[in-house]
Amino acid sequence: MRITSMRMRLSLVIIGVSLITSTVIGGLYAYTAMEDNEHYLAEYRQDLLRDADVKISTVTQTVMGIVNEFYAMQQAGILTEEQAMTQAASVVRNIRYDEGEGYFWIDTDTGVNVVLLGGETEGKSRLDSADIKGRRYVREMIEKGMAGGGYTDVMFPKPGSDEPLPKRNYTAYFAPYHWVVGTGIWIDSIDKLVDNWAEELSAQLRFNILRMVAGLILLQFFFAALAFYVSNNLSRPIKALTGCLQVMGDTSKLEDEEILTELHSLAERDDEIGKMHRALKDMHLKMVDYQHTILEMAHNDALTGLANRRYFQEFVRDAGPSKGFVVIAMDLDHFKEVNDKYGHQTGDAALLIFAEVLKSVFTDALNVRTGGDEFISLMTHQTSMEAVEEKLSRFMAQLISIYQSDIQLSKLTVSAGVAASFDEELPIDILLQHGDVALYAAKTAGRSCYIVYEPEK
Repeated sequence: MRITSMRMRLSLVIIGVSLITSTVIGGLYAYTAMEDNEHYLAEYRQDLLRDADVKISTVTQTVMGIVNEFYAMQQAGILTEEQAMTQAASVVRNIRYDEGEGYFWIDTDTGVNVVLLGGETEGKSRLDSADIKGRRYVREMIEKGMAGGGYTDVMFPKPGSDEPLPKRNYTAYFAPYHWVVGTGIWIDSIDKLVDNWAEELSAQLRFNILRMVAGLILLQFFFAALAFYVSNNLSRPIKALTGCLQVMGDTSKLEDEEILTELHSLAERDDEIGKMHRALKDMHLKMVDYQHTILEMAHNDALTGLANRRYFQEFVRDAGPSKGFVVIAMDLDHFKEVNDKYGHQTGDAALLIFAEVLKSVFTDALNVRTGGDEFISLMTHQTSMEAVEEKLSRFMAQLISIYQSDIQLSKLTVSAGVAASFDEELPIDILLQHGDVALYAAKTAGRSCYIVYEPEK
């Protein structure tokens, strides 16, 4: 169908351009959001694996300390060697963590099992034990333990089950007794956490896409109305300009001062042409504002308004090593229980309260929500550990006071790990690792507390 109406052509062009633009923007948003989700899931899994490594190595070193206490009593003559070894083995046999799923074992450096859940394996050699892949994991665990401690990945069933599952083990060597002490964590628990978060991200993505589509549809109606309005108001002055354009087609007349004066006056007229000029200028200014808004959204967490993980990663990448940096890694204790019991609205309210109190106390810090109930405060100015601890204590007290005033939030507490670079220049990412170690230590210490990272001497 041939369209001869200038007004209709212009309307169709505006509508067509808006449709194409909306489709491209929507497609790019969906594609970028899906890629971001994949990236966040990969990072989340790596974080969980790193946390698991820290956890099993830390609890193993704790048990090594218990064994060393019995050895110290032996050295002091309180116990004989046999008594010390028997009592130490009995204590290690009964230690549990992770709601009873985590346990410890002991093998001699020759492969004879000393402790393994009090089962029939105790007292027997496990040196040639192999998993379903034929991997002689006991030999490997002994070798890595005697080499100063290390990790071993095996396929091993959980207690009471015959199904082999991927497991990450850590072993360490207690030389006085020729014992290799170890523990491990099944990776399927990490896979479940990743799958649960993947479902949450997918649901959020679907919601955001539906909201975006609804917004784009409304935007199309707006552009359609705008197209007919603009085309109707532009068609008349465009016709009036046709004569001038025809004159401009004759290049010999372009140097005519009269014509040049007339073209300049068209831009200054207070009619549709002048309005179009001003409208375009206003649109440009709005687009600049929109760009600033989009940039702010890209750097800020949508719920709390704090800096988000992406902005923080850019900040860490651009910042060099320096003295005086302080990192405080924080998360909410029992947040998942509250979120599951009372719903995401209650969980979101808890996070908003956390963010507001954080901003009110750490006014001079870069406050970041890295995801879920995890937060970071980064101070890059000169301060002291006493000042940091005073602020952190005040923050925790204010936050818990607010939570305890609401029965749905009263169970929530906060744990924190503090790391600082007062004595030497350290990159922020190293401080983050130190802060995570201290945070885990706070969790292990019973939660609702903070621990300052102390480097090993």
